[in-house]
Amino acid sequence: MDPNTGRSRGFGFILFKDAASVEKVLDQKEHRLDGRVIDPKKAMAMKKDPVKKIFVGGLNPEATEEKIREYFGEFGEIEAIELPMDPKSNKRRGFVFITFKEEEPVKKVLEKKFHTISGSKCEIKVAQPKEVYQQQQYGSGGRGNRNRGNRGSGGGGGSGGQGSTNYGKSQRRGGHQNNYKPY
Repeated sequence: MDPNTGRSRGFGFILFKDAASVEKVLDQKEHRLDGRVIDPKKAMAMKKDPVKKIFVGGLNPEATEEKIREYFGEFGEIEAIELPMDPKSNKRRGFVFITFKEEEPVKKVLEKKFHTISGSKCEIKVAQPKEVYQQQQYGSGGRGNRNRGNRGSGGGGGSGGQGSTNYGKSQRRGGHQNNYKPY
């Protein structure tokens, strides 16, 4: 669907239970749907970069880098820890980013949504590029941008994305939005 118009973009994806079914569809010369000739093709999976970076939200700003490294080092070798500072107060913010050397530790960490680190219950998510995060918070398209007046306030209709385990996917507009901003 086109997020701006709400109309079909003219294509779709079908997931078959059996790979042989895909071959049967492709072997057939002509397919018609609603009176129109359609052209089925085999979908090609897009190459994804390995996920090595996580966002840790709700962390006590007093937690030391050593404590953070000690806790997350149990999951795998850490390449970098980013401790963002609030530019106004010049104090640490209540979240960090951790980059692992491999993808496997990220999978292990994400098996639990919440972890207790230095006495704080922290939410763990896949880190996203700043642009993706800002699009989720302030929107770009999506259901006609009906909430333009309340950008980032979390108001408006729609169903909330709270409690969702769809890491890396866009949060539904108008739902609960976290107070901390990862970037």
